[in-house]
Amino acid sequence: MTEIQARQVKVSTDNRLAREERAFERHRPQLLRRYAGQFVAIYGGRVVGRDKDAEALAARLFARLGDVPFFIARVEKQPSVYDLPSPELGD
Repeated sequence: MTEIQARQVKVSTDNRLAREERAFERHRPQLLRRYAGQFVAIYGGRVVGRDKDAEALAARLFARLGDVPFFIARVEKQPSVYDLPSPELGD
């Protein structure tokens, strides 16, 4: 794969992931009524899974869908913001 092809794949993936995130935001009121406090996975604009454990949900989706972009978020009124330090590379 050339560098240009790799960039095109990244842009395509970024666009698809952004669409899934927008679908999550559009459906937040309905998701709050049905899945409050749980993680949901959005793929193709639809909920394709839910779980209280995001890692378990992601593992199931990778097994089922393969390596495709899908969006996972906790269903809550105000989105949580996590501040994660960047890992330092060893020498």
